[in-house]
Amino acid sequence: MQKFNSKYNVNYKVENIEGIHTSISKSETTESVYVYYRNPENDNSVTVRFSHHENNGVKFGDQLDGYSATLNEIKYRLGLINRRFIPEKRKTINCYRVKKVVAAEMIEAPYTIQELYAMPIGTDLSEFKGMVAKGSNWVIDGGIIVEENITRLDCFGNEVTIGYFEYFEN
Repeated sequence: MQKFNSKYNVNYKVENIEGIHTSISKSETTESVYVYYRNPENDNSVTVRFSHHENNGVKFGDQLDGYSATLNEIKYRLGLINRRFIPEKRKTINCYRVKKVVAAEMIEAPYTIQELYAMPIGTDLSEFKGMVAKGSNWVIDGGIIVEENITRLDCFGNEVTIGYFEYFEN
């Protein structure tokens, strides 16, 4: 097992932000490097960690991963800019698959599944309920075409919305 000391540390980057105090700490026991930023005007601070392995501080959001942290995220944490969350969305059509043998015996809708998804949000598909989308084995279950937020489960099993942040000046 390799023993780390302060003679070996990972590559790191320090952002030069006007009016912000920065300091650097190189770990004595691992290859990690911590870059600390502090805004003296509001006393907000953020730690950016550069390392080849994960820790709970980065995993749970107390520290930023130095390899993926953006300048905007650092500035946001320091109270220099604001942000708003923009959720990612997708169109959803109520439909389900059946075996091709079953689909061959059903009435075929005049539209392919791709053509249905190309229709605008709010389109009523009730006239196609129970029909198979043209050239497929997808049965249209009626309803309207809706737009939903894309979600996933986090490490605790909670459903969270996927998206991105848009940053803007205060």
